Amino acid sequence: QQQSVSTVTPFTMSKPIVAVFTASSNTGTAAIECLTQKFADKVTVRGIVRKPGNAEHLEDTDVEIVVGDIKKSLLLKPSFEGVNVCYFATPGTTNRADLGKRFVDACIEHGVEYGVFTSIIGADQKATSFQRQFAEIEEYALSKVNTPVKLPVGDKGKVKFKPIILRAAPFYQNVYGCLSGIQQGTFYYPLEHEKMSHVDFEDIGKCVAHILVNPAPHAGKIYNLIGQVQAGDQMAQAIMQNASLGCKYAEVDDVTAVAAFQALGLQPWIAEGNVEMLRWMREGGDKGLTSDIEAITGEKPTKFGAFVKSGLKPMLN
Repeated sequence: QQQSVSTVTPFTMSKPIVAVFTASSNTGTAAIECLTQKFADKVTVRGIVRKPGNAEHLEDTDVEIVVGDIKKSLLLKPSFEGVNVCYFATPGTTNRADLGKRFVDACIEHGVEYGVFTSIIGADQKATSFQRQFAEIEEYALSKVNTPVKLPVGDKGKVKFKPIILRAAPFYQNVYGCLSGIQQGTFYYPLEHEKMSHVDFEDIGKCVAHILVNPAPHAGKIYNLIGQVQAGDQMAQAIMQNASLGCKYAEVDDVTAVAAFQALGLQPWIAEGNVEMLRWMREGGDKGLTSDIEAITGEKPTKFGAFVKSGLKPMLN
């Protein structure tokens, strides 16, 4: 049974409620961090989690926690009650296309005008398995543009659904999978000396937060969220300079890269999908894409070197 595990005071109810689904995802957590630190005076933050234990990191915050499962549509009313804009962190599961479409349906059913969700760069090209999964969600959401959402009170069909799509590059944090090699002084990646687009998922969270606070200007838009575009040797140099560690780049083939990702515990389809995306970028699929992060947040994207210093270096020492 769905339950709210915190209460909202009359004061917080005076502010619009923005929802993050799920609050335990990496980008969801980053979005909530930005919302509570930068926009606490403007919105009430509702974090939706599948299980109460998934919200332990939010216990000492003012975030309202609601338990909800996108697959249980009949129990989602508490998740979306009073919400005009919601973020859905599309999960890394084989059925994510279905879950993304369920999110769109839930927005319409429960009166949410703006549905914000993550996709992947190049989704419209449908060249990789990941892109095809996200394209299915995007196309479904776009087919529902201007569908009247069902308001609980005073519903005259005038409030209509508007998706906001965030096409993210692969995360900087994926290099955590290369820790053992980096510790030995070598950064192994299958780039064949070509460049790849990538981004800090903390920047995704910042973009989400800015959009949730003021969604109207972003209605119906599709954004590319890219941090830097770098070759493997540039990434190795950034690691060397910012982690105070000798590091050189070494090429590996796709089969070895897939095996390495699986050895880290990734499911085979995710390991293969990650490498397929790297191959797509290696072959120039992402050429010509520009980042919208600064346009959304007013701040330049985090550089890979800054991520290395704050995120990777502590794990190497």
